[in-house]
Amino acid sequence: MKLLVFSALLVFKSAVATSHGEEALGPNGGYIRMPGAFHTEVVANSRDLKIFLLDINWKNPSTRDSSVEVAIHQTKTSVNLKCQTADSHFVCTLPKNALLTSGQLTVLAIREKQKGSRATYDLPLALKGDAAEHDDHH
Repeated sequence: MKLLVFSALLVFKSAVATSHGEEALGPNGGYIRMPGAFHTEVVANSRDLKIFLLDINWKNPSTRDSSVEVAIHQTKTSVNLKCQTADSHFVCTLPKNALLTSGQLTVLAIREKQKGSRATYDLPLALKGDAAEHDDHH
């Protein structure tokens, strides 16, 4: 009986952990978090980050009545990024010599007047449930 309860809890925990889509790339090829009743998607390149604020179904990116505060936190420093609104997303300029190889990226977003909690992305950006992370649990 204990084994059955443990197995059920393990399956439930796994389903909840992956239910928000953090194990797959988003519709714009970025990394997904769910800080509230919407999703944030971060797409990184060498010069900037694109931040998409998606609805609950990973669709309808919006900047209307929306804002983002984005920061990179590393061992001894934190840097707030300057972000501007684009058509369907926000563009946040990376400072010169900024490396997305360690630390954390945080996104505090408001999507269409709905405030989310702080979304945290470990650096380097990776999917949740990648093979390396999965091996840590065995």
